[in-house]
Amino acid sequence: MTTETRSHVDTLPPPPQRPVTSLQCYLTYIVSLIVGIVLWMWLAQNQPDNTAFTNGLIVTTVCTFVVWIFSMFNDNSSLYDPYWVIAPPFFVLGVLADANGGLSNWHAREVLVFACFVIWAARYHIVWFWDGWTEGLHIEDWRYEAMRSAPVPYWLNSLIGMHYFPTYLVYYAFAPAALALMVQPADQPALNVWDALAVLGAVSAAAIQYFSDTQNAAFRQSQEYRDGGAMRKGLWAFSRHPNYFGEVLFWLSMIPFAVAAGVYAGNEALVLSGPIAMAIFFRCSSWLMDMRSLQRRPGYEVVMKEVSAMVPWFPKKR
Repeated sequence: MTTETRSHVDTLPPPPQRPVTSLQCYLTYIVSLIVGIVLWMWLAQNQPDNTAFTNGLIVTTVCTFVVWIFSMFNDNSSLYDPYWVIAPPFFVLGVLADANGGLSNWHAREVLVFACFVIWAARYHIVWFWDGWTEGLHIEDWRYEAMRSAPVPYWLNSLIGMHYFPTYLVYYAFAPAALALMVQPADQPALNVWDALAVLGAVSAAAIQYFSDTQNAAFRQSQEYRDGGAMRKGLWAFSRHPNYFGEVLFWLSMIPFAVAAGVYAGNEALVLSGPIAMAIFFRCSSWLMDMRSLQRRPGYEVVMKEVSAMVPWFPKKR
């Protein structure tokens, strides 16, 4: 690498410091969890006309607001970051308890759905263990930091763009699984090929995310990364964003669960819209990451020409 290129990489301005203690991080999610459990129990007992999916939507709206309050108090919207993966397994338990009157009676399909979400969430916490749990936060995600300059008040931008948008994106991507979970155990069809397809897709997605994340984590410790190089090994040789592909595949894999449970017909829009919106979101996110890499990674335009954007495919010959 030339001195000029190294100088460009080394002189990038450091991100602003926005410290949040680990105590505040734990407090944020303990309070949010308690509020969510109490509210869902109250809704299940006092709003009999609500479906379990509706109650879950209300709960995640309120829980996200709680997290946002802590984000504003600490001036760091990255407090929201783990909500994306912490909440969905609790969605499964909440919908099951609400729809079935408790968690004592499980159909095999419901066990599979829950297992898929646990595997998916565990992968995140194993590879990218959130700094907030151990040492607190020091900076804010660069995307949130960039949104501070938007021509709207920061508090509003944080509430809608950094908290509620991803919350609703995740919750509606969860809709196919929620509809499958809402079928009473006695009325659940027997396990079938659609369940196998869903499990295969979800586990494969978690594996893709795990290996792409571990490969990326190792690369970030290398001198090549510090010198401004781009990752082109392992899964990253076939996709510029294999971790994003894994995320999209996981949510698309929830659709076969709805088909297997017999709830796809009549609910096509609800089953399909969330996972498809998630795919569009991550395709847009991959473009934003590419634009950032073009600024920070000399020669990244070559990577963009040769390597598939998100769906893994054989790289173009140089």
